[in-house]
Amino acid sequence: MTATKQTTLGLSEQELRDAIADELALSFQAEGNTATIHAIAHSVARVIELDHLRIAEQLEAAGIRLGRPSG
Repeated sequence: MTATKQTTLGLSEQELRDAIADELALSFQAEGNTATIHAIAHSVARVIELDHLRIAEQLEAAGIRLGRPSG
């Protein structure tokens, strides 16, 4: 029987919550304390980017080499 190990990739749920709250606060301040669609979209995109960067780091630490797709 092969032993398997489970792990979570990316940011934890709490890290996602904290990151979106922080990013929204920064974006709202930049937009004059107004909840604009631009501020919300920027915040969501930034948190997704942070999550993807964490996943890439975790995969590379596990020995999985990431490359760019050939096009």
